[in-house]
Amino acid sequence: MKNKLTKILTVLFSLLLMCTVCCAQTLSEEEFRAAIIEKITKQAQKQVDSLGGGEVKVRILNMPQGEITTKDKIEIKVESNTNGFLSRDIKRVSVYDGKTFIKSFPISVNTLVYKEVLCATNPIVREQAISISNSGVQKMQIGQYLGQTIDKYPKGELVATRNIPKGSPILKNYVKSKPDVLKDSTINIIFKSNDNLKITVDGKALKEGSIGDNIQVKSLKYNKIYQATVSNKNEVTVKI
Repeated sequence: MKNKLTKILTVLFSLLLMCTVCCAQTLSEEEFRAAIIEKITKQAQKQVDSLGGGEVKVRILNMPQGEITTKDKIEIKVESNTNGFLSRDIKRVSVYDGKTFIKSFPISVNTLVYKEVLCATNPIVREQAISISNSGVQKMQIGQYLGQTIDKYPKGELVATRNIPKGSPILKNYVKSKPDVLKDSTINIIFKSNDNLKITVDGKALKEGSIGDNIQVKSLKYNKIYQATVSNKNEVTVKI
């Protein structure tokens, strides 16, 4: 009877030991880094998808050396001081042995985002039209410009509001819709009376404007300045 009880206790002890060993976990330094990168990548991808999408790649710039060993399953939490996306950020990594806290440490993270966007293939100067001769869609790293890039050529014409170097992405705040009338361009001035009498003369736009805008124009024939309404491309109307 005593021997039987001893055998039972030995089996139970062995099972308990096996269970403890099974629950224990060890991560090498490389595996630990990969686990952290995976968590950060998932977090960043959600943020990037909400801002237009892109392919996320994460780089950890500093990492404590050594493996991690726990008695229970290793739990890793990665937190940031901000809820928004940052291409460069300091995150805090916390490590748990099951539910028991082990340690935490900061890491510097560089999150890269790759996407096909409109960029300058040649230098573009201010007020120059964006066209296939000076721009194209290319895959670029846009992490620092997330939410500001243009994915494709828009239906309407665009002109640059600043100089854009070759190889740079064309951002939304670098361009504007091309106006129907450009400043200093030659235009048609239509003088229109209440009884629908129309007289057309050549003129010069003193300001730019789109259809419906009020701008100043100068008649080349009468050498006078008038307040006019942009009525069509390169055309304004002056009511008389």
